[in-house]
Amino acid sequence: MSHHKSHSGLGDVPEPSPSSGEGASTRTEVVLDASRARLLLNARTRTQLAPFLGKSLSVQEIANRTGAKANTVLRRVQRFMQAGLLEVAETTPRRGKAIRKYRSVADVFFVPFEASEAADLEAALAEREAAVSRLLRRSVVRARSEAIGAWGTRIYRDERGQVQVQMAVQPDADVAPLDPGGPAVLSAWRDGLSLDYADAKALQRELVSLLERYERKQGAQRYVLHLGLAPVAPEDA
Repeated sequence: MSHHKSHSGLGDVPEPSPSSGEGASTRTEVVLDASRARLLLNARTRTQLAPFLGKSLSVQEIANRTGAKANTVLRRVQRFMQAGLLEVAETTPRRGKAIRKYRSVADVFFVPFEASEAADLEAALAEREAAVSRLLRRSVVRARSEAIGAWGTRIYRDERGQVQVQMAVQPDADVAPLDPGGPAVLSAWRDGLSLDYADAKALQRELVSLLERYERKQGAQRYVLHLGLAPVAPEDA
């Protein structure tokens, strides 16, 4: 299986800016137009635009990389050109039709909240995470179903006195997530962590460091991962 790594731009962990080797300067554009902002904030269209971000590629090169038909890629390119998000970066003459390579009009796009259609910042975050959240849930269910079949929910108080809500296939035992033969799947939520600020910051640093370490690997299987941590406000407790 070929390796595929996808960055949807959903994370809050900064990634080093890749060097495209096609110019030293970085072009940045603040997008205030609603129609252009919509294309950039939509997960599907952003994924289609992503290969051209900071790189010059032809329609056929994108088709070869993604497996999409060249005519499909061309229609997307034309749409992005009309929206002012793509431009012709270079043209190579040849017998017949010249080969055009396209590139995003900026290497960095910034879409302020006011340019989005979200009602508030919470709604904006929900919209930004919606597609990858669905992907995570669907992938977890598929992997678990293939490994253990149907399951239920076991609710009980553990030896520490904390209420647990765990996946189980029978009333008296949880599914062992670290079973050596089981799938590499995890969907864990904890809404009752009690930490001092220093411990919360230490956990944040460890999670970011762990994520960065595994992002550097180039394995054969694509995975979707979500890490989250935030202080709970008194009114939400």
